[in-house]
Amino acid sequence: MQLPEDDERYLSDKGLAWELRADGQGACLVIHDYPVAAHTFDREAVELMVRIPAQYNLAGLDMFYVSPQLRLRATGAVPPASEQIEAHCGTEWQRFSRHLPSPWRAGVDGLPTLLVHVSRELQGS
Repeated sequence: MQLPEDDERYLSDKGLAWELRADGQGACLVIHDYPVAAHTFDREAVELMVRIPAQYNLAGLDMFYVSPQLRLRATGAVPPASEQIEAHCGTEWQRFSRHLPSPWRAGVDGLPTLLVHVSRELQGS
């Protein structure tokens, strides 16, 4: 499996180090050293993973995953709706059950759509 050219260009333009790992149901896009808000979380960077379904872009992207597990700096608690740990592509991931605010639009939405959402959640931007 390969990402669409537009998605690869987006990742390159953002200067993100990434790899695509094969999965029986599509692939795992792993973005290395993805920055997170250190004033909110207990670290400055994580491995960020997005599951890419075999039928992407007709099938949409949903949720995201991090490793190692993030905790809130203020309380040490796990952020709400991120308690689940799942194994994908040979790694254990903390699942952030976050969904796009509107339905997926095949041919319009893409990886940038989801990563803007992820950025708001993990970086506060």
